[in-house]
Amino acid sequence: MEIKLLDDNLTIFCNENFKNYKFILKKLYEYKKIVIDENKKMNLIGKSTVENFDQRHLLDCIQIVKYLPNRKKTHMDIGSGAGLPGVILSIIGYKNLHLVEKSPKKSIFLDKCKLQLGLDYKVHNKSISDLSDLNIDYITARAFAPVDKIISLTKKIIHKHTKFILLKGKSYLSELQILNNNNYLCKTYPSITSDDSKIIIVCAK
Repeated sequence: MEIKLLDDNLTIFCNENFKNYKFILKKLYEYKKIVIDENKKMNLIGKSTVENFDQRHLLDCIQIVKYLPNRKKTHMDIGSGAGLPGVILSIIGYKNLHLVEKSPKKSIFLDKCKLQLGLDYKVHNKSISDLSDLNIDYITARAFAPVDKIISLTKKIIHKHTKFILLKGKSYLSELQILNNNNYLCKTYPSITSDDSKIIIVCAK
């Protein structure tokens, strides 16, 4: 299968948001090839999304950089799977980055991406609830779990100023209604890739 060049919308976004956009685009293309090739051996992404990989996965994930202003803070991507958005954050230049994935096969894949792309992050091959004492500043997740469950699972690794940046689909409203508004502040932002999707920012009051 021939791997297409990157989508114009993704190229424009990188050009407008990153000084080293040429380097980032090169790495994103290399990452795309690795994911599509490995997806033939394991279920990293839905087969129906391969054709529109740039829009559905790369652009969808990379847009959250606008809500992650400090690349030196401690970041964690939970349920990282194919590395979306964890690997992409590393490509952009985020440091102190942790990727959590309980599947051994997918964890090996994440380490392979790290090696082949020359990236810098730590892979935790375990359940998020088994981690503790990490004091994470920002937590990202995409298609992982409902908002209240994400907060519950991460209680041992966060502090009172931790922010959750979550990529959500149509269910976001019902998920937010379950949260205790007396304890948490939630903000919702539109996604640039889908009218049905939102970026949810959650933090303790």
